[in-house]
Amino acid sequence: MMISLKRMAEELRKHDSYRIYYHKQPDGDAIGSAFALALGLRSAGHRCAAFCCDPLPEKYENLVDGLENDELCGDVRNIAVDSAGPKRLGVFSDIPMDFCIDHHENNGFSDALQYVEEGASSCAQVILKLMDEMQVPVTGRMADLLFTGLVTDTSSFRSLSTNAASFEAAARLAALGADAAGLARRYCLMKNPQRLRIEQILMNSFRYTCGGKVLGSMFTYDEMMNAGIQDRELEGLNAIVEQVEGVEIGIVVREIRPGECRISIRTGEKFNAAELCAAFGGGGHAHAAGCSLTALPEEAFRRVQDMCDQAFSAAQKKDHGE
Repeated sequence: MMISLKRMAEELRKHDSYRIYYHKQPDGDAIGSAFALALGLRSAGHRCAAFCCDPLPEKYENLVDGLENDELCGDVRNIAVDSAGPKRLGVFSDIPMDFCIDHHENNGFSDALQYVEEGASSCAQVILKLMDEMQVPVTGRMADLLFTGLVTDTSSFRSLSTNAASFEAAARLAALGADAAGLARRYCLMKNPQRLRIEQILMNSFRYTCGGKVLGSMFTYDEMMNAGIQDRELEGLNAIVEQVEGVEIGIVVREIRPGECRISIRTGEKFNAAELCAAFGGGGHAHAAGCSLTALPEEAFRRVQDMCDQAFSAAQKKDHGE
């Protein structure tokens, strides 16, 4: 059930302890939002523990260094953070959630008390507003966590979801002590040689269709292993197809394990990435969404690119009144 921000704050004041769950293959927004929420609730007198089914990417380990889970007691409730639905929690997907705090479209935690801001460019912005509503002071450590969520989910303020509220939140967090320039450089600019190798593999695989308006790319599990990098270290990689001028639908197929592929679709203003991914059981944001397919990468690539080509052709016919 969807509730107001005010009611979410009121409900969270009622309970002793919280388990905070954030999505599998965690990114900067999931990590920053979950741990900032834990620190905020802890400062308000609650006990908190944060959980994810996958290990943290190595680059975020320093961000959460020293943030240990509390021993929970009393009335313990579950919160899903930055997760569009139960499947995004992986092995925790069957655990009933009491609360959900998110910014994804069509959130699937219908049995929980939900506060979802679909227009927010990051979940970190939502957590910042919640802390204000709960009258919880945002410390410098919390500001670093929330700024990390904001700057990574907006691809350093370049995503189509970026809006005036994104910059207002960034300015506020910087004023509260966030290392804005340092965090942006660390998480959005700096790349190790292994990351650069996999980006080159992706660019070498580019395939254009629909007159260059649809761009597909892929890499195999073996290529990832040969590059010396793990999938959890590839946050932000999918944005590579957005950098090509003129592309309206961009596809990245990543074979994360033999025969198991993760697909990302990025779109311009004319197409809805979440609707395209829904054809394969996925979802996400209007212009950045994903899904998974059990298939070899070439087969997954063909199926997704064919579907996107058809969507583009249908849109063209509609524009021409056919």
